[in-house]
Amino acid sequence: MFTRIVQYIELQAGLHRLLLALWRRFPPRLAGFLKGLLTRSWVLGAVAVMVDDTVTPARILLVEHSYRRRGAWGLPGGSMDSIPGDPTMAHSEVSPDDVLEATLSREVHEELGIEVVDVQLLRVDAVPYVEEEPGPYRLTFYFLCRPAAGFAAIHEELASGKLTACSPEITRIHMVSLDELDGYDLFSTDARFLQQDLPRLLPAFRSM
Repeated sequence: MFTRIVQYIELQAGLHRLLLALWRRFPPRLAGFLKGLLTRSWVLGAVAVMVDDTVTPARILLVEHSYRRRGAWGLPGGSMDSIPGDPTMAHSEVSPDDVLEATLSREVHEELGIEVVDVQLLRVDAVPYVEEEPGPYRLTFYFLCRPAAGFAAIHEELASGKLTACSPEITRIHMVSLDELDGYDLFSTDARFLQQDLPRLLPAFRSM
C-alpha cells in the first residue's frame, strides 16, 4: 500500500515538489526517524553458484539446510553482517570494497569447509516475499565461483564421504544437474534462479 502511494506521488510533479520541500524542513533526526518507519527492512544475502561445466551434463553444488521445513535444498551462502555502530549517530566505520564477496567466502568456508576462488557477480535478485520464510525483503547477490581445490576433488570427496558439512545448518551436499532438480525440495528463490536465470546467464546450461 505504501509503495503505491509513493509511486502515485512521484507521478504528480507538483505534489512531489511540495512534499520534497516540506521534507527538507524536517530536522535531520526527525527525517531519519520517519524514513525508518516508512521504508522496508532488507536482508542482504550472498549466494555461491558453483557450476562444474567440465562434466556432461554440467552440475551445480546444492546443500540441504537443517532449519527449513520447506525448501530445504538450495545454494550455499548467507546474510551479510551489519556494520558495527549506531545508525542514528555519526561514525567513521565503512565497509570494505569486497564486503559481499568476503561474506560469501566466509559463509561457504564456515558451512562446507570449501575455499572459493574466481568470485564474480552473476545476478542480483530483489525479493519482496519468500513463501517459506515470510519476513523482511531480500536482496540476494548470486556469485559465480569455483572451489579452490577444483571440482574433481569435490566429486571425489563426495563419493568417498570425506566432504561433509562443517555447520549444523547443513545436513547434506550434492552435485546436481538441472534435469535432476525436480527431485529436490528447493527453496523458492533458488528454484527460480536455477530454472529461469541460470540457463539464460550461463552457456553451459542453455542446452539443458
